[in-house]
Formats: sequence, structure tokens, C-alpha cells
Amino acid sequence: MHAFRHLYAQMLLGIVAGTVIGTLAPALGRDLGPLGIAFVKAMRMMVPPVLFCTIVEGIVRHGAARDTGATVLRSLIVFLGITLAALAIGLGVTLLLQPGRGLPLPPYAEAAQSLEQQLAGRHITGAGDFLVRMVPDTLFSAFTAGDVLPVLFVAALVGFGLLRIGDAGAPIVRGIEALTRLQFAIFGFLIRAAPVGAFGAIAYTVGTYGIGFIGSLGLLAAALAAACAVLIAALTLLVWVATGIGGARLLREFRDEILIVLGTSSTEVVLPRLILKLEALGCPRRVVGLTIPLGYSLNLAGTAVYLVVATLFLGEALGVVLSPTRIAAYLAVMLLTSKAAAGVTGSGFSALLLTLSLMPDIPVGAAAMLIAVDRFLSEIRALTSATANVAASLLVSRWGGAKLGSAQAPGVGEQLHQS
Repeated sequence: MHAFRHLYAQMLLGIVAGTVIGTLAPALGRDLGPLGIAFVKAMRMMVPPVLFCTIVEGIVRHGAARDTGATVLRSLIVFLGITLAALAIGLGVTLLLQPGRGLPLPPYAEAAQSLEQQLAGRHITGAGDFLVRMVPDTLFSAFTAGDVLPVLFVAALVGFGLLRIGDAGAPIVRGIEALTRLQFAIFGFLIRAAPVGAFGAIAYTVGTYGIGFIGSLGLLAAALAAACAVLIAALTLLVWVATGIGGARLLREFRDEILIVLGTSSTEVVLPRLILKLEALGCPRRVVGLTIPLGYSLNLAGTAVYLVVATLFLGEALGVVLSPTRIAAYLAVMLLTSKAAAGVTGSGFSALLLTLSLMPDIPVGAAAMLIAVDRFLSEIRALTSATANVAASLLVSRWGGAKLGSAQAPGVGEQLHQS
């Protein structure tokens, strides 16, 4: 019984129990859906202020805009490299496995209503809309709209503003630091409900769609999992070569977060824990306070892999032949659209809709075929994106000269133990 005191054991129990309930009592499983929704909403309500505080602290701790600019530039270079690797690996694995070739799928018109529900939220219609969405209607609406992009924009303005006013802004900086500690404490309370949230979410998914139908699209999930596994292995190897921190230690340090992400299909819910644990590994707060929040918008590696695999899968299933030139065009579009879904519920699926809407080869409505299994695919996407953000933070920190692997930030161990 001692093992079940650990969060990761409780998460496993919740996932297994949800699968069993969803299979044996589908109606009950569907009724348990609000447990998962409520947990994710409770965690997401904390994300805007956490993003704001961590970015502001990251900028202020540098002490100069020049240093901040260097960290941001390094982060963007690392993010771009990871995204290009994700697209290339996704393309290679999908062309090798060809998961959609000859696979009978139900007509996508049957899922039209579900597709409309997915489209009901705010989704980006192009590069111009991406820019417009970044600027909030008011300074405070950035924190109430549930969108990541305006929060990043306002946090950057406040951070550089505090640098400009110098000592006059010291009380505000201390207040933001205190607010950050308060938010981490609140997250520690909420995270205890993660096994219950995972139980409800898994029970709902299995109870709604059933194991049988979801299994018919298993080749798609297998291809996505294989591509993401290759990317994660490559990133882990790169981190080991650059920092000396091996895959076994990373797995041991972040095992709780891995299971939380798998259970909730969301990387947002582990944001403060990732920051604390990366600090414990030696990443400077001023660096990780920028790379992790920026990564939630610009380092969605799981989404990048998913876009390639899902697009080629749909093309194969519908008999659409894409020439090498068209595939190259899709990859160029995905380089943008993999960033353009930040802050949107079901961001991977929204990014796929945006990609298909920009390219005429595959009908946008065909994406409705994937709705039934998107809950499972989103777990793979979320885990891959979380891994990419951890890897990027470690690489950027090492690039900046930090010594990683043995440092322990003051107070981090205590906060982790309490959460």
C-alpha cells in the first residue's frame, strides 16, 4: 500500500480503472467525463498567471534586455531545430509505415457534428490572425480570455518595462516573486486530484467510442507513437551528449509529469513542476522562466509530428497521391501552423484543420475521421511536446554556460516534496 502514496502509482491506478469502467459500463464512463474536464479546467485557470510571472521573472533576472535577447534567440534556434527534426522524422516514419493505405474508414460526414463542435472555439485562420490574436483587447483581458499568446505579449511588455524603470519597480518584482510562490503552492493542492481527473477522462473516452472502433485506427496511433518515440530518443541522446544527463535520470526525475500528461492529454497542467524540476537540475531560473513558457507556443514538437502523420494518413486513406513537391509545400506550411494553435483547446487538431484549410489536396472535413481517437493521439502529442520543452530548456541552459546535473535550486526540493 505504501506504493500508492506516490502520485505516479495513483495515476496508473486511475488510468486502469477508467479503462475498465469505460469498457464494462460505457454509460457510466460517459457520465464520468466531467471529472476529467473539471480537473483540466482547474489547472488551466492557473496557467495565464503562471506564464505571466515566469516570463516577467525571467526577463528581470537577466538584468538587461541584451541578455534576454540572447536567451530568446538561442531558444528560437533550438525550437526551430527541434521542429525541423520533428517534421523530418514524422515524414520518414509515415512514408515507411504507410498507416492509411488500404484502410477502410467510416464516412467522415458521420462526424460532422463533432467537427463543428471542435471548430466552435477560437481558431487561427492565418498568419495575420495569429498576429492579431497576440494583442489583447485590454491589458487585463489577456488573463481572462484563456489564450496563451496575449499573456506572452503582455508579460514581455511588463518585463521590459520593469527593466526600464529600474529600482522603482523593485516592489512590483518582489510582489510577482511572491505571487509565483503562491501559485506553485496552489498547483500543489490541485495536482493531488490528477488521478481522479485521469480516471474520468479515460472512462469517458473509452465509454464513448469503445475499444473496437478506436482500435480500427490503431495504425495511425502506432505510426504517431513510433515517430514521436524516435524524436524523443533523439532529443534524449542530444541532451546526454550536451549535458551529461542521461535518459534514465530524466525518466526518474520527470516520471510523475509523464503520467500526468498521459492521463490529462495536457502539458499545461505540469508547467510549474517542470520549471521547479529543471531548476533542481541546474537550469538558471532566468533561462527556464523564458524557455518553458515560450515553448508552450513555439516548441510544439508533438503537434509538428502529428501534422505530418495525420495529413499523410488521410491522404492515403482517401487515395490522394501527394507528389514530393506537394509534400514539401505541406511541410513548409506545417512549420508555421505547428506554432499557430497555441492556447486553443485541442491545439493539435486545430492545427491540422488550419493546415488542411490552407492546402487544397485533402478535404478539411476528412479530419473528422480522427476525432474518435484524437483523445488518445493528444496524449502522445502532449508527452512529446513536454519532452521537447524539457530538452530545449536543458540545451539552452547549457548553451549559456550553465553546469547541469548536480545543482539544486534553493527551496526547490521542499516545494517538490510538498506538491
